[in-house]
Amino acid sequence: MSYKDKIHKIAKDISPNIVNLGAKRKRGTPPTQAFSDFLTHNEQGDWAEMLFFRSLKASNLDLVPVRYGKSDKIIAGDPDFKDFYNQYQDELDAIGKRPDVLLFDPKIYKKEWGDDISKLSHGELAKIVPQATAGFEVRSSAYLTKKFIAKKERPFLSFTPKVEDLLIVLKWIDTFNVPHFYVQVFFDAIYVISFSEILSLLRDTDISEKGIKNKKVVGLKNDALAFVIEKNPKNQYKETIHMYLNNGHLISENIGEPNLLGIRKELAGGRLLHHVSFEGGKAKLDEAILKKLIEQEV
Repeated sequence: MSYKDKIHKIAKDISPNIVNLGAKRKRGTPPTQAFSDFLTHNEQGDWAEMLFFRSLKASNLDLVPVRYGKSDKIIAGDPDFKDFYNQYQDELDAIGKRPDVLLFDPKIYKKEWGDDISKLSHGELAKIVPQATAGFEVRSSAYLTKKFIAKKERPFLSFTPKVEDLLIVLKWIDTFNVPHFYVQVFFDAIYVISFSEILSLLRDTDISEKGIKNKKVVGLKNDALAFVIEKNPKNQYKETIHMYLNNGHLISENIGEPNLLGIRKELAGGRLLHHVSFEGGKAKLDEAILKKLIEQEV
């Protein structure tokens, strides 16, 4: 059974009352302006991606990391943003959502690819990407896990895939048949969970709904909270799955924090945005755990 067949076998048994994976993707509309907190969040995400990428390069895994996800810095308010946004929507419809980092067998990897293939043509990528061993979507969280205070309704910090992203991750897997993982980077730890584990939890847990106006879908595994699906103000009120970290795998708790830099961005018409950028930091990965997770999916 191919990887994508395995994923679809799990996905078809997930109740549409939890996540409707058979729904047609709603095409996004371009935002008209950006805000400082959005830019800081983006900078934090870029830092998390580079931290994970550098840690893979520094590891002894017998695999070669290559950057693949979109890395354009254009934002709402910049010239040509609308065209850029619509082209990105076209790509999501065509191939799905690219993960940020790919890993390749060194026997397959070619030096001329370099360490970033994100700017290559769709034709070139169509030949390269299916040869990857795994793909990693990297997300960031502004928390220190060791200082998190658990509460009854939130016993753990979480992975945070958006519901709408499940559809476009499935599309990407259909297109390239490459195992997919979510990585959650905190400022003192890194966790990983496979896409198949996310889908299996959505399929196998006991479900209840809470609230009327602000409805939440709660998943229970062995009578313990496994995840909550709710509309998150930090994600533009998009439905977000808070998949608790205890369902995933700790692959680093040895992280050097980044330096913080203040940035000013000038938009058309003289509007200024001030935000924070992140530089440096390092992480040491638990290579044995990561290798085992990849081998289980391949």
